[in-house]
Parts: sequence; structure tokens; C-alpha cells
Amino acid sequence: MKRLTLFIPALLLSAMLVSCGGTPKTFYYSLSYDMPENTSGTIPVTIGVKKFEADIVYSGDRIVYRDSPYELQYYHYRRWAAAPRKIVNDQVLKQMQASGAFESVVGLPSTAQPDYILQAKVNALEEWDEANAWYGNVTIAFELMDVSSRKLVWRKEINERTPASEREPLAVVKAISESLKNVVDSAITDMSQTLKAQATNKLIENILFFFKSCGL
Repeated sequence: MKRLTLFIPALLLSAMLVSCGGTPKTFYYSLSYDMPENTSGTIPVTIGVKKFEADIVYSGDRIVYRDSPYELQYYHYRRWAAAPRKIVNDQVLKQMQASGAFESVVGLPSTAQPDYILQAKVNALEEWDEANAWYGNVTIAFELMDVSSRKLVWRKEINERTPASEREPLAVVKAISESLKNVVDSAITDMSQTLKAQATNKLIENILFFFKSCGL
């Protein structure tokens, strides 16, 4: 009898929603921004980008918002147009290709043979609320592996939190876009520096090996 008592108010509420125009409209969002230009030259390597992973919190399409690391909530009618890990994966791939920092950047699987494989996990893609402002919060953990040696050559978790121009969802999505751009730009810079240093070290090793083999 208790279940029936609870069911009747729910049925009445549903009927009221229909009579008042139905359920609220659902809004869908994606990420977009102008691609930064590369000013540090092109490294002659091919990087393969694996499909990204994401924390289970961001596995669905509902946009997350929170004001504490201990509690989160979801918008019911504000959703991503695709799974967050796919949206981020696509943007990172486009930004790395547009940067010109590397000779070639391909999504995996691919017929191209990469020199390095980049994999990443989305650890935050959300609205962060504080007393006087809302922010677009993005955290991604990156790993870059040398295909020939099977060794990890670079690893870094990068976070960016950009203030939204207004305290409303569309402004937050724009802030999340800006945060993602900055995260990827920082990753490209770090990877470039690592690969340049690695190339220099290999050159030095080859020169030393040459002199040693010649008995010098």
C-alpha cells in the first residue's frame, strides 16, 4: 500500500508536467576554440594519439558541476554532445596537428607507423563553483611512450581553471574550452622540450660511440 501511495503523487506530477508543456528542453554542448600557432619549429617525428580514457565521473554525457572535491552534481538538461573523452580526444588531436610542432600527428589506429604514442586520461572536465564566480576546470594526465624502446619518455598531469564570464552554463562551457586549450598548449610545449632534449642526448651518445669505436 505504501508503494501505491508514493506512486500516485508521482503520476500526478508527471501529468502536471505534460499539461504545462512537457519536460524541459535539453541543451547539448561541445568544445571549440582557435588553435594556437607554433613558434618553436617542427620536430621530425610522428606521434600517434590513442583514444583517451576518462575518470568514471565523466563517463556519461551529463555536465558535472561542483564546489568541493568531495561532492559533485550533474545537470539533467545540460549535456555534452558526445562522451567527454571523445570530445577532448578530438580537440587534442586537432590542436596537436594544427600546432605544427611535430612532423605528423595521427589518431590511432592508423596505417602510419608512429615514433611515439601519446595516451591520456581526462581527470576533470567540469564546472567549478565558488562564492563569486564559476570556472571551467580541466585536468588531463598525459603519457608519451617511445615505440622503439617501449619506454615512457614523458608523463605529466596538467590542470587549468578559467573563470567564466557569467554564472551560466554556456559561459562555463566556453571557460572549459579555454582551459582545455591551455592544457594542450602546455602539453605540446613540454613534449617538444622533452623530445628535443632526447634527440640531443642521442646525438651525443652517437658521437661518443663513434670516437670510442675509432679508438679515440
